Amino acid sequence: MLEAVCTVGFYGFMRCGEFTVLKANQFDPSVNLCIGDIILHKDMIILKLKQSKTDPFRKGVDIQLHKVKNQICPFKILVKYLQVRESLKQGLPSDPLFISQNALALERNYFINCIKQVLSICGFNPDHYNGHSLRIGAATTAGKAHIEDHLVKTLGRWSSDSYCRYIRVSSTSIKYAQELLGKY
Repeated sequence: MLEAVCTVGFYGFMRCGEFTVLKANQFDPSVNLCIGDIILHKDMIILKLKQSKTDPFRKGVDIQLHKVKNQICPFKILVKYLQVRESLKQGLPSDPLFISQNALALERNYFINCIKQVLSICGFNPDHYNGHSLRIGAATTAGKAHIEDHLVKTLGRWSSDSYCRYIRVSSTSIKYAQELLGKY
C-alpha cells in the first residue's frame, strides 16, 4: 500500500488530503478518492479527484499517471496495487482507493506515521517530513530535472507561481547558479 500511495502522490503532485482522510469513519465516496475514480487506459491511468484546493467550484480534476520507462512507474505500481485489492475482494467502486491494514480508508496521521517510520529506518530525520512532502519532493525533483515552469504548474495544478515555494534549493544549486553568473 505504501509504495502505491507514495508513487501516486509523488507523480501526481498530490496533497495529502487528496488521498487520505482525517478519520476513517469520515470517508465519503462522494468527496474522497475511490477505486471508481480510476479510469484505466492502455498506457495511462486517470485519477478523477472530485475536489481539490485549486478547484473552488468542485468540478473535479483529472490527474494523469502514464506508463513510463523509469525504474519507478506510477502506472504499473497502481495497477499492481489494484490487482492486490481485487484479490482481497476489497475493490468496490465506492471503496476508498487507499486503505490501511485494517481495510479502512487511509487516515492522514497513519500515513504520515508510516512514512516517518520508513524514513527513520533508512537513516533520515523524520522530523523534516510532513504531509506535503510528496508534493514538495515532486516540485523539487521537477526543478532539478529542468522541467519547464508551465509543466510544473500543470502537473501540480497550480494557477499561480506559488509552486516556487515548494521547490527546495540546495546550497550546491545556489553555488552552481552563482558560478554560472560569474561566467557572463
